[in-house]
Amino acid sequence: MAKKRDDNEHIEFRFDPKAGGSVPEDEPAIDLFEGESDDEKARKPVEVDSFSDKSDDPAEEMARMFDRYGRNISKKRKKKNRYGKRKNISPVAPRSVMNETIASREYEAAKERSRQRAARREAKEQRERERRAKERRAQRIRLLKTLGFGAAALAILLFAAWFTTRISDIQVNAVEGYTAAELITKSGLKTGRSIVFSSLAEAKENIEQDAYLQANVKYSFPSTVTISVVRRVAAACVRWGPQSEYLAIIDPTGVVLESDAESTQGLIVAEGLSITTAQEGRMLGESTDLQVNGLIRILSKLVELDLMNRSPRLSRIDMNELMSISISTEGANYSIEVGDTSNLDTKLMLLQRHWNEIMDSAAQYIANGYSTATIYLYSKGGISISPYAPGYNSAMQVIPDYTLPSDDPNTTPQPVTTPDPNATAPATSTPEPTVMPHQNGEFTG
Repeated sequence: MAKKRDDNEHIEFRFDPKAGGSVPEDEPAIDLFEGESDDEKARKPVEVDSFSDKSDDPAEEMARMFDRYGRNISKKRKKKNRYGKRKNISPVAPRSVMNETIASREYEAAKERSRQRAARREAKEQRERERRAKERRAQRIRLLKTLGFGAAALAILLFAAWFTTRISDIQVNAVEGYTAAELITKSGLKTGRSIVFSSLAEAKENIEQDAYLQANVKYSFPSTVTISVVRRVAAACVRWGPQSEYLAIIDPTGVVLESDAESTQGLIVAEGLSITTAQEGRMLGESTDLQVNGLIRILSKLVELDLMNRSPRLSRIDMNELMSISISTEGANYSIEVGDTSNLDTKLMLLQRHWNEIMDSAAQYIANGYSTATIYLYSKGGISISPYAPGYNSAMQVIPDYTLPSDDPNTTPQPVTTPDPNATAPATSTPEPTVMPHQNGEFTG
C-alpha cells in the first residue's frame, strides 16, 4: 500500500491492485497518531458522529435520532430546493397516529360485540338454512314415495279394471235396413276390450253418422253394453237455398235426414222459410228461428195426431207469414188456415177430432160448384168453413160445439162417431154463392 499526499493535504490510501487488495503482514502499518503520548491522546476530544447508529447506551442513541421537533435525524437529510421542498424524495403513504383513549377502547369493544353478534346471527341463519334444506329433502323423499305408491296403486287399479270390465256381450236391436252385426261394427265397440278404454259417446256418434239413425248406448256392470237404435221417420220436405232450389228431408224434431233430396218422396212440403244452409244430422236452421220453431211444432203435432195419413192428404205448409200459416190438401184444393202458432195444440186437436165432418162440409161446397174451400181453425165459434179463398169471410158455415172437453170441467166428453159412408147425407141448407164485386161488369164504387 502506497501513501500519497494530494494538494489539499488530504491523506488518501490506495491499495496496490497487484497485491490483491490486501496489505502484506510483513509490511509495517502506518500510525497516524505517531509521536503523541497516551496522555495527549486521552486529553484530545473524541469526535463522535451524531448520525451514527452505534452507541453503547440505547437511550442516548434514541435521543440522537430525533430533534426537539420530533423529526428523525438519524439519517442524512436530503437537501431542499429553493422552495423548501426536498429533492428526489420518494412519495410515502400518509400515516396517522391514533392515541388510544377510553372512547376508542369502548368503540373497539362495541365493534367486537357487534362482530360477535353478526357471527352468531350468521351461524343461526346457516343452521336455519341447513334445517330448511333438510326438510325440503325430506319432503321430496316423501313426495317421491307417495307418487311411487300412487303410481303402483293406479297401475294395479287399471289392471284390475281392465281385467274385470272387459266387454263380453254387446246387445243391440236391429232396425229397418241394418242388422245387429252391422250396427255393432258401425259403433266401433268390440268384445274383449275393456270398457275403460272404450268411449260410449264415440260409439253413439259413430252410429249417428247415418242421419236416419238415433242411438242410445249404455253400460251395464260388469261387462255388458246395450245399444238402443231408433230409425228416424221422415216427416216433411223443406225447400231451402237462396232461390229455394234445394229439397231437405227432415224428421218431426227438425233433424235434417237428407240435405239434397231428388224428390219430395210424397211428403208434405214446407215453403216460405228463409234457410240458406242444411247439414245432415243437424237441426234445420238456427235454434232461434221462429219460422223453424213454428214448423217443428206443427209437424210434431201432425205426426202425434196422425193427420199426415188422413184423406185428403196434406201436401203443403206455407210458412211465409208466421202470423198466417196455411196448410193445403192434395187434389181436393182445400186450404186449412192455422193463423199464428198460439193455441196450436187446441187448433190441431179440434181438426183431428172433427176431420170427417169438416171435410164433408168442404166437399159440399165443391159439389155445389165452388172451386175451393177454406177452413179457418181460429174462428170465434170454433172452426168455420168458407167457399172462398182466404180473405173473403162471408157466407161461412160455422161448425158448432168444437170446444175441447178439457175446456169445461163440467162437460162430459161425447164419444166421436164415424159416419156411415153408405148412409144418405141429410139435407143441409147450403147458402147460395155470393156474387163477388169483380164478377159484375160495371164498377159500382
